Amino acid sequence: MTHRSTYRSFSGPIRAGRSAVCVLLCVSAFSQEPQRGTITGTVTADQGEVRGFRVTAHSLQYKLWYTVFTDQGKYTIPQALPGLYDVTVLEHGYKSPMLPVRLAPGQSQTLDFAITKQADQSAPDSSRLLDSDSANFAATASKTIWVNSMDELYPPGPGRDLLRANCTGCHDESFGTLHLTKEGYRAGIAKMTEIGPGSIGNNYQINLGRTPLTAQQKDQIAEYLATNFGPPGAPDKRIRVQPLVVDEDVVSKSIYVSYDNPANLPIAPRGYLVGANMVDGVIPEATYDGRRGNYLHDPFISHDGRVWYADPTANAMLQLDPKQLDVAQRWKIYPLKGTPYVFMHGITEDALGHMYWAEIQGGMLGELDPQTGKQIRHTVPMPGSMLQVVTDKDQNIWFTNYLGGTFGKLDAKTRRIHMYASPTPDNGLYGLAADLEGNVWGAGWQKGTVSKWDHETESVVDYPVPNSWGMVRRISVDSKGIVWFSEYNVGILGSLDPGTGKITEYKMPLQGSHPYDVWPDHNDNIWIANQSHSSLVEFDQKTKKFSYYPETQLNQSVPKIEVEKNNTIWYGSRGVPHVTANHFYPNGYTADAPPEP
Repeated sequence: MTHRSTYRSFSGPIRAGRSAVCVLLCVSAFSQEPQRGTITGTVTADQGEVRGFRVTAHSLQYKLWYTVFTDQGKYTIPQALPGLYDVTVLEHGYKSPMLPVRLAPGQSQTLDFAITKQADQSAPDSSRLLDSDSANFAATASKTIWVNSMDELYPPGPGRDLLRANCTGCHDESFGTLHLTKEGYRAGIAKMTEIGPGSIGNNYQINLGRTPLTAQQKDQIAEYLATNFGPPGAPDKRIRVQPLVVDEDVVSKSIYVSYDNPANLPIAPRGYLVGANMVDGVIPEATYDGRRGNYLHDPFISHDGRVWYADPTANAMLQLDPKQLDVAQRWKIYPLKGTPYVFMHGITEDALGHMYWAEIQGGMLGELDPQTGKQIRHTVPMPGSMLQVVTDKDQNIWFTNYLGGTFGKLDAKTRRIHMYASPTPDNGLYGLAADLEGNVWGAGWQKGTVSKWDHETESVVDYPVPNSWGMVRRISVDSKGIVWFSEYNVGILGSLDPGTGKITEYKMPLQGSHPYDVWPDHNDNIWIANQSHSSLVEFDQKTKKFSYYPETQLNQSVPKIEVEKNNTIWYGSRGVPHVTANHFYPNGYTADAPPEP
């Protein structure tokens, strides 16, 4: 098995004493646990069918959310902790009351909902339901030209192949809403490709600084964009997103348990680089000192069962004890000491229990000893925007630079960092995974490759993904050594057999799907974080079936996921009203996956 848990056996002797203490504490906590109850009821609507609608219950005492789905209009929230709840139905296009209920220990309460259909503000021909509640979208949807694929959005013509090979890995379908003159596009292309005054400046690298493009090729790309998406004032072109029809038989078995973010988190002031966006023909050189709400990104399940998150806004690592009933004791916050804003991202752990973080903006590799609080930021020989970190079988810590396209390794024995460049210039290595043989795999976000650092040759091999249009986002390895990756732009789940180099692609059934993370569970089913439908998706390798599970909140952008030993799933949240750490039970509570806390 190539999950991160594969390497956890290395720390067994170190953890033995601590595990015994943990067992005693867990038994003590369990003996004091309050008796659980049940909330049930029905959901009716004045229009439309109630099919797999979300019902959410917020525990005001324990700062938890339970989210379940209706089955033929009925719902059940099982094994709920006692106390006062706010309960509501959350579904696109419907308005629901928020009803309070107090649940006594061991009690069952019934709460029925009558919800009302709201007017659809989107254009009649639009299937982009995730944007239908946006006033801006409603105002522009009627002027939008809807297409069905990247091939339709970007028709054949001079410059198209250059655009596909170099630009859509970052800009995906966004050129369809960018209307500039040829000169405006040419100025943006210069910003992407030419190092000098006004370059992006994110750790001294730019997106295409090593990609050989001649002046003629740059002009050709600019001409293509102006022809197909200009002039200013032209209608937007967007890829249609097919609406999700929920399979009630699948989702009604599941339950989400979500933990409120700690209330005392700071919000770090910072200059946020906006160089990747082209506006009015240029890319702004200035930064803004933005303050945005906290959010939880890449989770990591440590040896002791605690869940770690990066909170980029707080410039801190957060540790969650999911079994802790006491809200005040549930979270531990580890702010970065004496450092600038680094845009913390991926997290991993070594056998000593030291936690490591990646810095998108700081460009260094961070290390934390949770026992002593000591922090180290390891200087990287070729600084860049670091995205993800993993631990290999020898306890080396690996990272990727997505600006520059390099693998990096912190050697476990020498504590020195080695860098290995992808042979594809500016490949933009994004996701990262290690296999049992010691090989390390990266997702080529900018140029659309699967990249392998070979343990025997200590060199990098790139496998082009021909249908990806760039933006291979995340990557993983299953127990049989098969490499899995997401083709974000085209809604494809891909796999690569390292023995043959053969790539197999599975088109997701819903048009407009955007698979972000892909990660195998311990039965080798592949779990996908699907951004466009705000859902978790299970791919069964045996039946080749995709099963969609809607998110706990509307329009939620699902980031990195992590699979626990019992095949439950953890992930964070961003861009939603309630920032939570989320624990998903696909089959509900079971003997192997009991309710927590």
